[in-house]
Amino acid sequence: MSQNLESDFLKAARKLKQKNRKVLRQRIGTFSLISAMVAGLVYLLFKDDSPFRIGSIDVSSKILLLSILGLVLILSSVIYFIKFQAKSKSHLRPQFSIFRSVFLQIDRLRSVKSKYLLGFSLLLIAIIYQANPSLFTSSSKDFISRLRYSPTPPSLTSPWSWKDHETIHPIVARLTPDIEKSIKSVAEYIAQQESDPYLRIKALHDYVISRVTYDLNVLQTGVRPAQDAQTVFSTRKAVCEGYANLFMALGRAIGVDVVFIEGKVRRDLAPVGLIPTTIRLLSPNYDWTLHAWNAVKVADNWQLVDTTWDDGDSAKPISSYSADYLMPPPEVMITSHLPEQSDWQLLHHPKSQDSFEKQLILTPQFFAEKLEMISPIAYQTNIQRAALIEVKKPLNYQKRIEALFAKRKESGFSLWSLPDSNPFTQENQTDVKICQSQYDTEVTLISCEFPEIGDYQVLLFSVEQGNNNASPIGQLRFHAL
Repeated sequence: MSQNLESDFLKAARKLKQKNRKVLRQRIGTFSLISAMVAGLVYLLFKDDSPFRIGSIDVSSKILLLSILGLVLILSSVIYFIKFQAKSKSHLRPQFSIFRSVFLQIDRLRSVKSKYLLGFSLLLIAIIYQANPSLFTSSSKDFISRLRYSPTPPSLTSPWSWKDHETIHPIVARLTPDIEKSIKSVAEYIAQQESDPYLRIKALHDYVISRVTYDLNVLQTGVRPAQDAQTVFSTRKAVCEGYANLFMALGRAIGVDVVFIEGKVRRDLAPVGLIPTTIRLLSPNYDWTLHAWNAVKVADNWQLVDTTWDDGDSAKPISSYSADYLMPPPEVMITSHLPEQSDWQLLHHPKSQDSFEKQLILTPQFFAEKLEMISPIAYQTNIQRAALIEVKKPLNYQKRIEALFAKRKESGFSLWSLPDSNPFTQENQTDVKICQSQYDTEVTLISCEFPEIGDYQVLLFSVEQGNNNASPIGQLRFHAL
């Protein structure tokens, strides 16, 4: 009898020990979960009021915080109410039966073994991943990027707009085939030859735009070759993803912090006109605004670089070199580029998707020439047949500001549709009209008389005196009532 008693005692002790361990694990798990939630809420509370993207919706971080707190409060109240009713001597009234039913279902879940819950959870995650892999990969990449790099607005400006360096870097211009054996050999040679940190990044940028050709075949056929850095280095063809991958690989080969940024460009700047109608019809839900570029850390400050857009015409000679998107101020980049992760806007007050699309489309040249738009202040404006545009100029401004317009549905008119250096030639004016400009010492007043009701696109140019070469500086939309 004593042996049975001892055996029962040991068995009960083991069960109690196992129960205590289980309770301890549950408490540790609960504490960890609560700590993570509190840390997340504190982060949202002290974070700038920048938008969080949930699907295609931008939500203010403060609103998201209040929503989470409200949801927790409501759920806590409901659970407390259910438990209180379950413990009371009286039965639940009929109107509360639904709460009782929910509580009973939750209570039953507690009796299910942990391994079955784990297996079901993993299966559910696998199904969700198969349906939308980017939901996991994008979120994880954004989290790791945010945790590792903690991007903040730059406190130092770069040499942009490169007035003293308006041609391809001499080191890149004189590279020989024996140096271009690998990504590492190219990057190390540039690093050895150039000590200035900004000019070193410029040389890497210049190498990419001078060696790589944009693969228009991808847009025209929908067939996308590999876009990794090594493939792009070998084939010298790429789309935006490949440009960004090669620039990142060159920078990292010499120990520079370079980040691959995914995001979107303005809807009216997407290269939809280059995509055949059949491909657009076969992919009606594809987002043609998707784009990729880079952020690079120079002198302990993050800067933005888009080698794809600086290589706008792959067949162009080196004399038409562009560095418009080589470390411009974040205020310049945000007029056309919106990263998925708002921190990579590098702005103190990041823009939402809605405000991004509503802002004026102004090119880097507009900012480089220190111009200021007085009116309109939004990208699209409703007017009564005549549009008035006011642009403030700096003192001793030596160029003219002129504009062209065309009806949107008829022309597909945009900043990229007039490749000629002088868009005001007769052959470019078949479906395009010239606005009237009135020049003053400080302000240029432009009037565009629209012939009929409809939507119109207006392109602004700064035109050099004498040779009439025009640089695009802005794009606006007007709806004539």
